[in-house]
Amino acid sequence: MLKVIEPQYHNKDKPTIDSFLGLLKIYQKFYLSPETQDKATFLIAEDDKRGIYGGAVVYSQNISSSLKLAANDTDEACLGKMFSAFQPKGQEYWTARILCLGELDTSLPILETASLYENFYKDLYICFTNFGEKEEIEYLPFTLQSTEACFHNTFGLLPYKEWPYLIEVKLSDNSDGFFHGILSLKGNKFRLRKQGRISKGITPFPQTMTVLKGGLS
Repeated sequence: MLKVIEPQYHNKDKPTIDSFLGLLKIYQKFYLSPETQDKATFLIAEDDKRGIYGGAVVYSQNISSSLKLAANDTDEACLGKMFSAFQPKGQEYWTARILCLGELDTSLPILETASLYENFYKDLYICFTNFGEKEEIEYLPFTLQSTEACFHNTFGLLPYKEWPYLIEVKLSDNSDGFFHGILSLKGNKFRLRKQGRISKGITPFPQTMTVLKGGLS
């Protein structure tokens, strides 16, 4: 099971947090502001053999002031609007950044690597649902790096796509090298923000959403 580090325990586990954030910077060029980091929850995969080999940071973001996509929006702004659209209430939402280095460890036997990778995503899903229950949230957006094509083409292993109730969020050119999605943590159908904030239906983002599991209401 993953180690859960909530905000009140950051000081105690600071070396672990710093190591994980360092890996995110190296492999994904991902940074958190100190203010955002202070409120974040960390989910860390670590063992004696590999040290820290993966994890996730769950952090809060503000709902986008406008949910209408514009031609000059950055990738980050587009994702913020699409993630915001599936938050039925509130002015903030939680999102997760995921890192797993298990598939990059060429010193391990292939079957051990596949098992490590698959178990990581099973444990991560459990942690996400526990977090959702604690924070009383329905939907959790997430981002992870598109893993090595060779690994997946050979073994067809994409365990995060086996998560139930999942929407894939695609940027128009699919050029950023990441997989973006939204989980329904309670198993409910996906709902857009109420009228007056965004219109009903999927029409604002006709080419950017793929419902992999679950449905829209």
